[in-house]
Amino acid sequence: MSVYDLESYSEDVQRCMRCGFCKSLCPTYEFVEWESGSPRGRMLLIKGLIDKELEVNEYVADKIYKCVLCGYCLWRCPPGVRTTDAIKACRKFLVDSGFYPRELDDLEEKIEKSHNLYGLPNDSRLKWLDLANLSNDVSVNRKAEVVYFPGCVTSLSSRGRKIAYSSSRILNKMGLNWTLIGEEEWCCGNPLLLAGKLDRLKDIIEHNVEAIRGLEAKVLVTSCAGCYRMFAQEYPKFVGDLGFKVYHISQLIEERLDLKSFMVKDGGKVTYHDPCELGRQAGIYDSPRRILKDIFGSLFVELPKNKALAKCCGGNRVTRIINPEVSRNLALRKLDEARSIGARKIVTACPACVVNLSEGGGEVEVVDLTEVVAEVMGLT
Repeated sequence: MSVYDLESYSEDVQRCMRCGFCKSLCPTYEFVEWESGSPRGRMLLIKGLIDKELEVNEYVADKIYKCVLCGYCLWRCPPGVRTTDAIKACRKFLVDSGFYPRELDDLEEKIEKSHNLYGLPNDSRLKWLDLANLSNDVSVNRKAEVVYFPGCVTSLSSRGRKIAYSSSRILNKMGLNWTLIGEEEWCCGNPLLLAGKLDRLKDIIEHNVEAIRGLEAKVLVTSCAGCYRMFAQEYPKFVGDLGFKVYHISQLIEERLDLKSFMVKDGGKVTYHDPCELGRQAGIYDSPRRILKDIFGSLFVELPKNKALAKCCGGNRVTRIINPEVSRNLALRKLDEARSIGARKIVTACPACVVNLSEGGGEVEVVDLTEVVAEVMGLT
């Protein structure tokens, strides 16, 4: 667990130039408006903890947990301070010190006992197959070249399941030899990492990797931005080489499907919201856009703030649990941004973003990229 040892970020916080570039688009600084609520301020708090010039207290914990870990400061920082990782390490330190939001204990318990975010029986992960009449079209826990990893929100939430339906039909259309892990799929661990609850994380990572290797899969594909980032960036830190490639489903769609013949020529403007973990943190900007341009042509328009400058929608699970008002306000601001360009539909590529934006209400329709592709191809 030394990868998130707070002491290992000593050089990072020293490297911070206090320039303040990170403050301009920090989503939570807009609400807090105190220096300690900015990325620069958080780095100073972490420096104080590392140098033992500051004692752990509720004030420090509040400011560290107010961060939505969107990665804007990570992208914007001139000297390259590992801001998001430093904050994750600080949260682990705060948990170990006993200063953290206690609502996170319930999250940890659900994942530990039920292996999912919702505390549901883990065999519930497969109920969407029956609901979509896909039980005869999708294999479960058998050897295959490709494993589809839906994730907790996609498998278990009523809104997210529609993404699972669409993704599975798209994978079938591609003619891939693919399967699900089923009950052996555990939460990818991202919520625990964001919460600073790392005690069980390595066990979870090892379980999922062994389950996928056991099916002799060469490729893992997921429609969840958080699951993608975990497998692509975090899992190798704990277990080394995974033994399989990791794809976000948008990459496979772009690579394997020609969608230009399905172009939609009317119906109003459509825009795209970059999920923080897929865009800024994983660098996947182009695949979703190429797909949407093929489908919507000139009807596709960019948000005023897009790609690396995209505004966070507030959808990560930890923020929704401990700062629900921040999550809602960020979702409302994102929807207002879409309305400002006259968009009737906002497409994203992350179930957490879909759920949070959908709960924001309003006349702007919120859909996942897989739902758009499945609909225009007549797969729904």
